[in-house]
Amino acid sequence: MGHIDDSYIYNRYAKRIKVHINVYYGPYQNTTITGYCLDISVGGLYLKTELALSVDEHISLIMHLPNRLDPVTCNAKVAWINPAIGSRKPELPPGVGVEFLDLTTEELDSISSFIRSDH
Repeated sequence: MGHIDDSYIYNRYAKRIKVHINVYYGPYQNTTITGYCLDISVGGLYLKTELALSVDEHISLIMHLPNRLDPVTCNAKVAWINPAIGSRKPELPPGVGVEFLDLTTEELDSISSFIRSDH
């Protein structure tokens, strides 16, 4: 069994809130798709999408939080998938759970503040 680092455990069990935020994402920098974030934590988010993505696939994300003028822009890794057929979490629409990879301290603080305000 592989080693799980402390940041994974912290991020996985960090406070998560339900939201409806537009997210621009794509597996390639020249391909951007609009989707919706349905929940968010400091470690990642759930992205409603029907795009076929794979676990461990890297994607780019751009999202606007109401408490921030500049968009949050980062790379993320698909942590789990929730397909339309055989869904892992039937209460959620098809999509993926993603883990943030390279947030700046300022972006992380903005997400944390947004979550604390519980919009």
